[in-house]
Amino acid sequence: MAIIKMEDYFQMNSTATQEHQESNQGVINVNALKRDGTRRLAEGLISSATEDTTCELAPEHAAEPIKSMEDIMRISAYLKEKGRYRDNMLFIVGINFGLRASDLRMLRFSNIINENFTFRDSFPVFEKKTRNTRKRKKNRYITINAAVIDAVTLYLENTPGVCLSDYMFRSQSNRGSNLNEPISVRSIDRLLKGIADELGLSTKMSTHTLRKTFCYWMMVRGGNDQRRLLLVQKMLNHSTPAQTLDYIGITADEINTAYKELNLGSAYPLCLVDGTIYEREAATV
Repeated sequence: MAIIKMEDYFQMNSTATQEHQESNQGVINVNALKRDGTRRLAEGLISSATEDTTCELAPEHAAEPIKSMEDIMRISAYLKEKGRYRDNMLFIVGINFGLRASDLRMLRFSNIINENFTFRDSFPVFEKKTRNTRKRKKNRYITINAAVIDAVTLYLENTPGVCLSDYMFRSQSNRGSNLNEPISVRSIDRLLKGIADELGLSTKMSTHTLRKTFCYWMMVRGGNDQRRLLLVQKMLNHSTPAQTLDYIGITADEINTAYKELNLGSAYPLCLVDGTIYEREAATV
């Protein structure tokens, strides 16, 4: 069984396709489509709409994971370059811990640093949403990795007077005062949207972006395997693997790819040639 790539198929069949198009009226002229990635029709093939075509749609998810490692590195580099060490720490801790913003904002340095000023290996979190919705109360354990240690250390090196009891992500409005209050969820949302605008990112950013990015890269680094999916499902306290895939956005990506690769009836399909189906009789017992 041999598989021919789209470009090879086009090379082999260009003459036949041209003859077919010249001899048939009403056949789509594929040359009318600019094949430069823009998917734009040639001028004059269709006119603008003359009436309202709006239809009712369900609301879309307001947040997406950051699926480009280059974008992750750009964000961190940008925040450090601007001296925004708290924001960099928030971003790095958020995408490595996978907590909701309501739990992330409540972290104190004592959660991750021991009394002898060494970093803990892990620590428990009693998630706010879980405690309100689950009959069985249990903690989630978060492991502290090198990326988090580096971001926290960088913040402390550039921020004097920090105590273990301080919230990690103090409200900027408290700067210059003795108040120890955490950043609000709304401020986290505004901060992330601002970063997306400043860097021109196409990702829809909100507070859930940090958690979804954690989940997305957990799956990608695990090769999208079934066991890793069950692991992420457990981390998120989701009821089904399908719920987890939908939350991360991987299902949507796969559906999109499946549509694009189908190409049934196309003049240039990704096709299977020389395929033979064999039927074998079942062995008698």
